[in-house]
Amino acid sequence: MWPREHGAYGQLAFPLVTALAIAGVALPAVLIAVATIAAFLAHEPLLVVLGRRGPRSRRDQASRAEVWLVVTGTVTLAAGAAAIWLAPTDSRWSFLVPLVPTALLIGALVSDREKTGAGEIAAATAFSFVAIPLCVVAGTSLSTAFSVGIAFASLFAASTLGVRVVILKVRGGGDPRKVRVSRRLLVILTAGVAVGLVIAAMRALLPWTTLLAIGPGLLVAVLVALRPPAPTRLRIVGWTLVSTSTVAAAILIAALART
Repeated sequence: MWPREHGAYGQLAFPLVTALAIAGVALPAVLIAVATIAAFLAHEPLLVVLGRRGPRSRRDQASRAEVWLVVTGTVTLAAGAAAIWLAPTDSRWSFLVPLVPTALLIGALVSDREKTGAGEIAAATAFSFVAIPLCVVAGTSLSTAFSVGIAFASLFAASTLGVRVVILKVRGGGDPRKVRVSRRLLVILTAGVAVGLVIAAMRALLPWTTLLAIGPGLLVAVLVALRPPAPTRLRIVGWTLVSTSTVAAAILIAALART
């Protein structure tokens, strides 16, 4: 019943750990983390119940999957409701921020488009934006909260597009059109994020730290897309992207803790 998408573990862990390290361990923040982890663990049993893992898996594991789904779903709802109840009244609006990409992710899941670029980016953004209410309910500034959420959302989206270029280049003999589209999207995303963060920093809306933290990761993603390595080197690419996420987390924590 454990999620099979290994890259998603990092997309879950980095924003949560970074946000908790910056904001501190307040009870509503911890409950948000618990609800997020439980929702993540509900993914695999849900796929089994829906038959997305094949008829044999559904036949052999349906009962166990249903139990897992009930338990993780209950924990998600209970922890989420408790977090909202215990959060300061003026911070409850922040819970709406991750719900937007989450709604898009649910739509992609229902329509069996979760593995498309849009579906994967929606998942990465949902995980990243959880850091925003987590930081806000713990009392950090909005600048700090959005810095963490936007940093990881941008980094994960760029990484997703970069890896997709490598896969699309060889899958089924290759798809040059989709490769070009993914590259263009990555370049547009990277340029837009860089320009947006510079403007936000100049207007004191976000710290310069945000751009500094994700710069190495954006550069690696663009290089992977422009000079795709062989698919046999995807593991190296994956660990390189994990390293850039680690660097981003370290910079954000060092610069934004207790702000």
